[in-house]
Amino acid sequence: MNFKELLEQLEERMGYHQFPVNPAATNIKDVFEGSPLHHDIMTRLVRAIFVSNACRRLTDPVNLDRTLLALTPIRQEVLRAAHTDVDLYRVLDELGAALGKIFSESKPVIKVVAPAIRRTAEIIPLSAYRHLRRLKSSA
Repeated sequence: MNFKELLEQLEERMGYHQFPVNPAATNIKDVFEGSPLHHDIMTRLVRAIFVSNACRRLTDPVNLDRTLLALTPIRQEVLRAAHTDVDLYRVLDELGAALGKIFSESKPVIKVVAPAIRRTAEIIPLSAYRHLRRLKSSA
């Protein structure tokens, strides 16, 4: 998954008011089409995710571990602040849960291919030899 796809999925899960993603964005400066509800925090989060994943373009890949590393210090700062409201607290929790679901759903399925069976021995049908075998009974 790339950075832009991640933002689009976050917009889908959390709503346009939280992540108003610009579909025509070409760089990090014009990622948002409008102003998110918590503009300062969301802008910091998006930039932190971009930097943490070492992205240079919006099409660069992102992974869960680096994304959560970017989210952690900002989340702790917000939770420790005296002026944090309940809505922002809930948004950060929803963001963490949404990231977990997005990345768990996007993991590629590993297909196991059975090796081809090589026949190296000659197969002899037993039906031709069954009439030769007679069971002796002890009766």
